[in-house]
Amino acid sequence: MQYELFYLVGQRQEATLDAIREGVSTMLVAEGAKLLEPELTEKRKLSYEIKHQDKGTYVTRRFELEDIDFWADEKNGEKEFGIQAMTNKLNLNNDVLRFLIVKTEDLPELGAKERRKAQEMKTQRPETARPQRPERKEAPRPFIKPTPTVSAPVAPKKVEQTPKAEAAVEAPKVEKKPVVTKEAAQDIDKQLDDLLNI
Repeated sequence: MQYELFYLVGQRQEATLDAIREGVSTMLVAEGAKLLEPELTEKRKLSYEIKHQDKGTYVTRRFELEDIDFWADEKNGEKEFGIQAMTNKLNLNNDVLRFLIVKTEDLPELGAKERRKAQEMKTQRPETARPQRPERKEAPRPFIKPTPTVSAPVAPKKVEQTPKAEAAVEAPKVEKKPVVTKEAAQDIDKQLDDLLNI
């Protein structure tokens, strides 16, 4: 059966990446795996920190491994075989931050993403490389230069209302008292005296 090993090496171990890859490959062969090509590596920024590291190198390696029924083998019944042994050894490896071993039945081929992108770039026509803006149907509006405004107070605009709305909105009218000056008050007093004949 074919499997895929996907593991992450932190940025601090980048100098020894080749030795780590060789060590993982040796461990796979020791467990009876037949390594398949290619082996892909990709440096990326991590979504979150793992052991105080925020960047790392992802390594993907496919291999074939025979299915062993260790329950039927009485002589080696307690010995770990295959995927379980690989999982235990990778858990003990301090240079590998995370790993995943999966069956490749439903996975695409390795490097399929890069090949698909290259294929799209070849088939993409220059006209479709950048979408064109649709042409304007209407004529552009002329630019009107704003006139300078004077800082005089502006009277509020009167809003027209229907007769029903006016009746509901109308506020009670307040009578304004006329302002009376001293001269006007004396003049009124004279007029009252004349009328009353005092």
